[in-house]
Amino acid sequence: MRHVISASRRTDIPAFYSDWFVSRLKAGHVYVRQPYSKKMMYVSLKPEDVSAFVFWSKNYAPLLDKLETIEKTSRHLFFHFTITANKDLEPFVPAYIDAIKDYIYMVKRYSSQQVVWRFDPICITDKLSFEIYKERFIQCAEMLKGHSGKCYISFVHPYKKVFTNLQRYTDHRLIEVSPEKKKEYSLRLAERAGAYGIQLYACCNDYLLSEHVKKARCIDGRYLSYILNVPLDTKAASTRKECACTRSLDIGAYDTCAHGCLYCYANADKDRAHMAVLRHDPRWNALDTNAVEDNDEASQAQKLSF
Repeated sequence: MRHVISASRRTDIPAFYSDWFVSRLKAGHVYVRQPYSKKMMYVSLKPEDVSAFVFWSKNYAPLLDKLETIEKTSRHLFFHFTITANKDLEPFVPAYIDAIKDYIYMVKRYSSQQVVWRFDPICITDKLSFEIYKERFIQCAEMLKGHSGKCYISFVHPYKKVFTNLQRYTDHRLIEVSPEKKKEYSLRLAERAGAYGIQLYACCNDYLLSEHVKKARCIDGRYLSYILNVPLDTKAASTRKECACTRSLDIGAYDTCAHGCLYCYANADKDRAHMAVLRHDPRWNALDTNAVEDNDEASQAQKLSF
């Protein structure tokens, strides 16, 4: 069975590493440093070994002029597009109006089945109430009406790094919200979403599930197999608690995204992540620029490919 490539939960490949991704497609492989073992793993990107590519991004603009090149390798593409209009906590993400224009372009190029809107995470602070999020959700939903049939939401997980980053970089203070209140909030969003023909899904937040909020499966082998007309592995391979995803291989790396989102679980250090982008060479076999410093084996694998 061929594998699904996730590009990537760990970083924003379309926004910052689209040239690198295309170069790796042409090479037919990539090296990936495993987060826990730190070992470098060879992953084939050849058409005969890949059933689908699943992309995750807050900014697809740098990838748009490369789609034709990518399609020469595979047309089995699926896109998660995060649009929240939350400049308060996402300082370097494009304006939501521009992002929605790109979203609509991608839906017209592929279909609304292949592009899913994410409005997550919802991070309520002393300066960002739920009502503000609701207003922004409605602004986005109005523009996406007729182009999006699904929206994935979640509430931010109170990781220590979230508290640390908010304290270090902002004057926001994370507000504790009970599961019951979050469920109430999700139902209010679901009601508004329904008015625009959009079904709400909860990602890894099962306490939000109801008749109106369904369980999200971000990489759903059965669904992808159906819409892309390609056989896919449907075996469950959860990446965290309450995850319902099926198996995939992620080719990204932590601490390499420069969006600067203050709730991010994938960056332990914003400055390190920013430097990773500046130091990156699209000709490298692996995306993880930090590996050169940290791991001899990674450094060996991080050779240039001409």
